[in-house]
Amino acid sequence: MFNAQPIPLKDILSDISTGTIQLPDFQRGWVWDDDRITEILESVSRAFPVGAITTLSASKSIKLKPRLIEGVPGKYNKVTPSTYILDGQQRLTSLYQTLLHPGAVKTQDSKRKCVQRWYYIDMLKALDRSMYRENAFISVPEDRKTTTGFGRQIVVDLSTRELEYRNHMMPTEQLLNAMTWVLGYNAYWGSNGSAHPSGNLTKFLDDFNVHVIGVFGNYSIPVINLGQNVPKEAVCKVFEKVNTGGVTLTVFELVTASFAADSDDFRLRDNWDERRKRMRSKYGVLQGIEGEHFLQAIALLATNHRRKRAAANGVPENQLPGISCKKETILNLRLADYQKWADVAEKGLEQAAKFLAEQFIFGRKDVPYSTQIIPLAVILSELGDEAFPAKASNRLERWYWSGVFGEEYGSQIDTKFALDLLQVPEYVRGGPEPTLITQSSFIPERLVTLRSRRSAAYKGLYALQMKNGAADWITGKPLAIAVILAKNIDIHHIFPKAWCRKHKPPISSILFDSIINKTPIDAQSHKTIGWRGPSRYIPRLEKKIEAETLDAVLKSHWLNPESLRNDDFAKCFVERGEAMLELIGEAMGKRIEGGKTVFLDALDKGGIQTDYIQEDDIDDEIGEILRADEE
Repeated sequence: MFNAQPIPLKDILSDISTGTIQLPDFQRGWVWDDDRITEILESVSRAFPVGAITTLSASKSIKLKPRLIEGVPGKYNKVTPSTYILDGQQRLTSLYQTLLHPGAVKTQDSKRKCVQRWYYIDMLKALDRSMYRENAFISVPEDRKTTTGFGRQIVVDLSTRELEYRNHMMPTEQLLNAMTWVLGYNAYWGSNGSAHPSGNLTKFLDDFNVHVIGVFGNYSIPVINLGQNVPKEAVCKVFEKVNTGGVTLTVFELVTASFAADSDDFRLRDNWDERRKRMRSKYGVLQGIEGEHFLQAIALLATNHRRKRAAANGVPENQLPGISCKKETILNLRLADYQKWADVAEKGLEQAAKFLAEQFIFGRKDVPYSTQIIPLAVILSELGDEAFPAKASNRLERWYWSGVFGEEYGSQIDTKFALDLLQVPEYVRGGPEPTLITQSSFIPERLVTLRSRRSAAYKGLYALQMKNGAADWITGKPLAIAVILAKNIDIHHIFPKAWCRKHKPPISSILFDSIINKTPIDAQSHKTIGWRGPSRYIPRLEKKIEAETLDAVLKSHWLNPESLRNDDFAKCFVERGEAMLELIGEAMGKRIEGGKTVFLDALDKGGIQTDYIQEDDIDDEIGEILRADEE
């Protein structure tokens, strides 16, 4: 798949100058500044290694849109390259610009200001062993004059060939084809050889030819070349590993370059940007969908279509092509595949966003798994109107929540996506349960350990509570309405942290930070609760809501009003834990056993007896401290 060998620098730069070697279009631009350019010139002049470069042989199997290296004349735009640079762009561009490019180099100064510079080697300093070689290389402005005093005083003037000779400054662009310039230098100083600073012009030129010009002419760079048979996914992996200083190459970038090679009129990134902007403006849950996710949906749709077409043509089941969205499948997508399925994928994503809204998932931060949206979108595209009847939608919801609470979409997702598309539409239409439903499970211990809002199950339970009627603690209205109206809703503690910490014995954070002790509460209700225990904050709430209505609200949050009013953390913990397991079980279509034993054991390990929790007297001063801590 690859070979490695040293190649003369002058040959590499020659091929660059004629467009035989180019960049793939996904590469970022040249960004090296003036200092780094002089550093690499110094390294080459001393025959130091500057690192290997990695290239890719052009082939019919990997079609990429090419781009000339900066500075190569535009007349070579139509040249079909034989080789692409994968790693080494910055080094090779710097060397091409300074050694072969006929013109000033467009670069940046130390302040990132764009400048145009000419590069020179001071011949006297280059041969002076008492000086560092880096001092021999300089750059001068576009007019070849270096000044001080705001341009009033010229320090170095190299604006004519004679001035270059007089100052012993050889342009670096002459180093690989030095004869003409050296003959001119020799003629300039040869008329009076004794006037040359070295005292011996002939020996000086011989030494410069050996120690500088010869080094540049004979310098080679190790080249690792990926052959024509290398698969596209290997290109991604190699680029990611070797191009550590650049931007990681994604599948999307490589497909972008591949599509661009198929059509001069189509730009994948522009097309995707339009679609992304359109979808994100309407659906917050789609904020996390990126270009690579969209290509996964395209791959699933395309391979599913090929499978169905093969089946319709009588291909035996065991010989049907597979459904896939693996990296290699995406990399082998054709532009025609994208153009055929992009609108279908976009519509599927919009249907998925509507489905999530029905599950009371409205914003990006509330989505349990952005990855699960992809198979959901493709499944909805496959089902069409068949997804809308109640029996079908209930089955689809069961698959969705099984994925969330089984926490199935965190790894190995591409294999799951293919299996989902193969099994879930059939299940929704009345067929057997898909593998995800039969194999997914939720254990009671997980409910105790759910503490982070980054967890998919945590987010899922938050949405499921609102879907099943959790109401506002002051207005008594369903919280979902408040969410839609952008009211400030978040997960908050039922028994506040400050209250739990001040009890004797203190209630462990393992218990009070569990999602069992958290529920969706709006900002106004949370402010009313503050640091207080339930027996103290419930009367405050009842000043704004009838006691009977408040009891109904608490029950809508799977809380026993009596246990809460008695500040019975242990009883509330067990009762609510069991209720939440039942809620999750209903969503997954499974009965979850053993909850009570698990919750009592958790309380015991936390040092809490089920018949002991009394609120401590908290004076106003401590209350103020705890309130500040809670805020």
